[in-house]
Amino acid sequence: MFILVVELLFSMAIILLSCELFANAVEHVGNKFGMSHAAAGSLLAAVGTAMPETMIPILALIFGKGHEGEEIGIGAILGAPFMLCTLAFFLLGLTMQILNWTGRRKSLTMDVDLKAMTFELKFFVPIISFVFIVSLIGNRTLNYVAGVILLLLYAFYVKVSLKHEGQEGEEYCELFYFGKFLRMPCNGICIALQLLTGLVGIILGAKIFVGAISGISASLGFSLLIMSLLIAPIATELPEKYNSITWTIRRQDTLALANVTGAMVFQSMIPVSIGLFFTEWKLGHTEMLNLSFALASSVIVLATMLTKKKLPSQVLLVGGLFYISYLTYVFFLR
Repeated sequence: MFILVVELLFSMAIILLSCELFANAVEHVGNKFGMSHAAAGSLLAAVGTAMPETMIPILALIFGKGHEGEEIGIGAILGAPFMLCTLAFFLLGLTMQILNWTGRRKSLTMDVDLKAMTFELKFFVPIISFVFIVSLIGNRTLNYVAGVILLLLYAFYVKVSLKHEGQEGEEYCELFYFGKFLRMPCNGICIALQLLTGLVGIILGAKIFVGAISGISASLGFSLLIMSLLIAPIATELPEKYNSITWTIRRQDTLALANVTGAMVFQSMIPVSIGLFFTEWKLGHTEMLNLSFALASSVIVLATMLTKKKLPSQVLLVGGLFYISYLTYVFFLR
């Protein structure tokens, strides 16, 4: 157990260091190509940091043994968007509260690009509702059709997201880590190298983390479903959470929220389509409740943005209630 705990801490250090490298590189890529914070966060940051949790179901389905591999795969697929809609939202809201309490932020309202962010959630809510209905019907042919639809819709989402315009006063970080520590020039090749280094580190760290978590959960008697739905995503979603918190601290709120919402859209479409294509996709009460809570949390945030024309950080704290409620159900009521 001691060795597993050391592996756990070591993997977290790798993930956090790699996240810092990756986020810094993303800012320089966005700056080089003239991308808005919304586009850079929703596409570059979100897809890059989503790689660890995307790899888990793919590897589980390819190398897993029958039902066991499918259970881990489906759990990992559903666990990612749920974790983003609940725990990641909560941590963003909590960060804003702490910054306000300490006097570093005067307002509790997040300074986000409302047009871009409402588009993200307007896209996510119907998609997760569609996945819920398809899962409820449970027809194999419908699953294949739904998988194709999700892939086509994600291509449309990318096209629209690239057109997001920047807010007035948007700025990217000028410090280039490979330039400061390795004396590399801030050109396209070196930026790509830092981006790739950060991404590889994130995936490697997540792999070690999940291995350690699997060992710990097995020794404590946790089921594979609980591990894949709740425990593993804590590690694999760590990049999104860490990057979004650091961007919030730096007052780059659109980058922070777009990193989460962009990952929500990606996770609800690409990994889900993989699950629809390559598994039976038969969801039980626990998995359907997972989808329901993800949907409910995102609807509350979207409704608040549409009615108030702003995003009070307090509403993001609601995600924590859904997360705690789900934990209570899984561990004590199921």
